[in-house]
Amino acid sequence: MTIDLKWLQAQFPEISCLTRLTPGGQKEVFSGNHPTDGAVVIKLYHQKMDNERIVREIQAVQTVASPRVPKIFEVDIKNSSLGDVIWLREERIAGDSLRQVVQQKGSLDPRQVLLLGRQMLEALADAEKVRIVHRDVKPDNIMIDGFHNAWLLDFGLARHLDLKSLTATSNYFGAFTPGYAPPEQFKNRKSEIDGRADLFGLGVTLYECLEGINPFTDKARDYIEILNRVETYPLPRISKTVDKKGKFSDLVWTMTRQRPAHRLPKVIEAFTWIQEICTEEGL
Repeated sequence: MTIDLKWLQAQFPEISCLTRLTPGGQKEVFSGNHPTDGAVVIKLYHQKMDNERIVREIQAVQTVASPRVPKIFEVDIKNSSLGDVIWLREERIAGDSLRQVVQQKGSLDPRQVLLLGRQMLEALADAEKVRIVHRDVKPDNIMIDGFHNAWLLDFGLARHLDLKSLTATSNYFGAFTPGYAPPEQFKNRKSEIDGRADLFGLGVTLYECLEGINPFTDKARDYIEILNRVETYPLPRISKTVDKKGKFSDLVWTMTRQRPAHRLPKVIEAFTWIQEICTEEGL
């Protein structure tokens, strides 16, 4: 399914330079310039998608309202030749995904990783305040803009702890990305899933930024082997020197324990910890 660009331009005459960013599919994304909101993206979700999950994704972004998450300016429904589509206009972040940055550089400068960790923990702490768990923190869902600032994207798997879960309790597996989700998440142990799951995903991501590989996914035969590694083997200690006292290595190690009870109990505690490290390092 592909939305016609001429039809789209007619629906949004105030937006100039509309350009398709993704090919056709259940979700299509276009970029453009809005006269008051500046650089924006238009996202269109076809009705064949799970509408409740779409609504939850949009609600999550609006509820978190973090300076490290792109703003949603407007949401509505339009009728197209392909049926009704839910659309939204969102702040556009110009840059590359963290995945692209790591692939290009192999690994990142330790100071850059410290700043990345601080900014992402800020976003996750904002989510924790309103009882939302992102559940898909990984390099693909982090954008690095032209000023080296990090942005958390894609709340498509977000769990609203105060709303009924959309994943059947009887399912053996929950919603997850292999290699970044902790055991309680991929095993669908709902009562254990909270901000500590996001700490795990971010910890693995920060390790990968420094070491250049994710040891859970590196050369794994399939996702079953990945899940077995996550459940069986702890994430290795970071080998590089990041800060003078080695506190960052301790932080990542604590964020990525297999059992949630062995991690920091709250995201805000990890955020406070990394703020202290950054202050000591003059960042």
